[in-house]
Amino acid sequence: MSEEVDMSFKVALMCLTVLLGSNAFPLEEEPDMSMFFDHTDASARIVGGTNAGSVPHQVALTTGTGTRSLLCGGSIVSNRHVLTAAHCMRPVGGNRPNSNLRAWAGTNRWASGGQGIQFSHGLMHPHYSQITIKNDIGIYTASRAIVLSTSVRVIALNYDFVGANVATRATGWGRTSQFGSTSPIILELRARTIDGQRCANEVRRVLGLIGASSPAVNPTLEICTFHSVGHGMCNGDSGSPLVRTDRNQQIGIVSWGIPCARGVPDMFTRISAYRTWLQNSLR
Repeated sequence: MSEEVDMSFKVALMCLTVLLGSNAFPLEEEPDMSMFFDHTDASARIVGGTNAGSVPHQVALTTGTGTRSLLCGGSIVSNRHVLTAAHCMRPVGGNRPNSNLRAWAGTNRWASGGQGIQFSHGLMHPHYSQITIKNDIGIYTASRAIVLSTSVRVIALNYDFVGANVATRATGWGRTSQFGSTSPIILELRARTIDGQRCANEVRRVLGLIGASSPAVNPTLEICTFHSVGHGMCNGDSGSPLVRTDRNQQIGIVSWGIPCARGVPDMFTRISAYRTWLQNSLR
């Protein structure tokens, strides 16, 4: 990597800010960590991903009354509920979603097609922290039942604790490179989970090399995956599901990472850590 590119990355890490506030949730008076999960840029793709084809449980969360603007991804977990990351919900009203927020199901193109879903209310995890990016999980309730079909399906949640070396599939509309162009279709990345302590150590090591800081990895609350340099999640993938491929069940939610695909693990909210909260909230 050239000195100029490396310096631009450091500057981006230190200076990039995103307004994540809403009327329902006052901003915390702490350093803004949004550089690690900026989801507001519509130029969004998985770095090094391939065409995912049909992903019936995936939704695109968008804003806008005419032209859609990509916000995040999400997953259909019942005929009334969409699961996503709490940091995706915060800038669009939190538990009181903005009227122009929509989920689009049954399409692999976030900008067109699909079944539009409106929401009556949201439920961010009560202990979500913007500062540490922990408890990064939330649920939207649809205003009316989601119409299920061959192209719109519910995905089962897996509450088993997932260790290392589990094959996974992540899908989403994140950037194809840190400053890359957009792709009109959903992409996927297949990677394996890694040991939580190894993940925490590797993130700490790389951040030390580039002179930056980030939230600490918490293996009890987060799952890490790693593919290789040039393959990973990026801005725009937030809220999208991580699925274990042997059972086709969701085990994680895209949460945060060091942009983008720089040879560092990606962090996902661990579904199993929130079993009681999820089961109570999805009744």
